[in-house]
Amino acid sequence: MTFTNHIIPFQLGKNQVRGSIVRLETTVSEIIKRHNYPSNIESLLADTLTITACLGSRMKHEGIFTIQAKGSSEVHTLFSDITNSGSLRGYVGLEDGFSKKDLNLNELMGSGHISFTLDQGKYSKRYQGIVALEEKSISKSAESYFNNSEQLETRFSNFNYYSIHKKNREKLMSSGLIMLQKMPIKDDIETEENEQIWENSLNFLSTLQKEEFLSVNLSSQDILFRLFNEVDVTTYDEIIIKDHCRCSQAKVEFAIKNLSKKELIDISDENGNIKVVCEFCKTERIFSSFN
Repeated sequence: MTFTNHIIPFQLGKNQVRGSIVRLETTVSEIIKRHNYPSNIESLLADTLTITACLGSRMKHEGIFTIQAKGSSEVHTLFSDITNSGSLRGYVGLEDGFSKKDLNLNELMGSGHISFTLDQGKYSKRYQGIVALEEKSISKSAESYFNNSEQLETRFSNFNYYSIHKKNREKLMSSGLIMLQKMPIKDDIETEENEQIWENSLNFLSTLQKEEFLSVNLSSQDILFRLFNEVDVTTYDEIIIKDHCRCSQAKVEFAIKNLSKKELIDISDENGNIKVVCEFCKTERIFSSFN
């Protein structure tokens, strides 16, 4: 069976609006099932992974795009990143005894900030934008980042099946989104037409239902045509997203070799062994602190 794990960029009208549709059938579910998170945290991570994939897919050179949130409440860390080759990963850091049932990001994380970081090494200067943890969802926080920092009017519609009972998830993708961005106006004469295309696009997007978007029986092109055929939708080549962690034996060994003798003793068990568990993929590795 071929699964859908892709992003398809598109434009509406005469490039008055650009966008992306992200549909991740197994990539997100494979990442999340390695963790034993409550359903509200699964939903939060699913949306974060999907937005990360969407924004990171725009990298033109070798690099990494990261979304990281630090909060003061029971969810203290929210982290997701993607490479230019489409390798996606993420995790959520919870306080011991976590018990919150909220879906509200602000309630889950309290005060803090979210950073959006693009690092393409030698190809460009490292860029980071930061917004306060003030919104109810990660999608609203991402919109705030673009609207305020980038001066680019942006709308995200996120969907995932983690708020749906497990018995009703058959034939549904785990997560996805549609992002729309209003392109800058080049000519004052086009202002009214551009504004109309943008408003129509938002209105059409608002009609999209969760089960419709997540249905495995509909292709991404089907959904885009259903929504936006009246404003002339043009699609581009798909970008494949995959579940792939970048941890390795060599990286962990290097980190251990740089610890002091006291630090090694502190983290070793009674047999002098050190167990390292990757926060992302949960791979366990055992090392001897005395090698």
